[in-house]
Amino acid sequence: MGYETRRAYLHLASCPAGQQQPLHTLLTSRGFREAPATSMPPQLRDDSLYTCDAFPVGTDEPAGEGEFAHTSMVDKLMTCAPGASWRFWSGIGSADGLHLMGELNLYHPDLGSFPERHRTLSCDEDGHVWLCPTTVEDLLRRAAAGEAVNLASLTGNQWETLISQEARAHRLDT
Repeated sequence: MGYETRRAYLHLASCPAGQQQPLHTLLTSRGFREAPATSMPPQLRDDSLYTCDAFPVGTDEPAGEGEFAHTSMVDKLMTCAPGASWRFWSGIGSADGLHLMGELNLYHPDLGSFPERHRTLSCDEDGHVWLCPTTVEDLLRRAAAGEAVNLASLTGNQWETLISQEARAHRLDT
């Protein structure tokens, strides 16, 4: 697929102290910085946004991996900081005033990864999930058949709620 770049964001809601150094090392090696600063701080902070302006698209050739860069990063985030809670987005962002699709993954240690491992959600630059017509049609079909459809679990709202609660709690602690 070649090496193209796009942007990536990691909103770190919380990370246990013992897992911060491996996560810091990962983010620094991938070119992340604390927003709006131009570099990484010496120590990560809970409820912080870290950005990368040159995140790979397609396969992760700079890291020497044949796996898609977004999926590879999600795996590494879960491996080096399994007790952290976060939102990870990568995508092109805005072009000519249009919001372009990106990929989103959510992680909370109590719930695991959303969506399941090695899958992503299509979303806009703000991380709002885009439900494709096929998904919506399937939901309507299932609801019409009398099946209970839990939209919160299908769109990651359960993860969003827990991640937001942790971020808010850390904001109040400081």
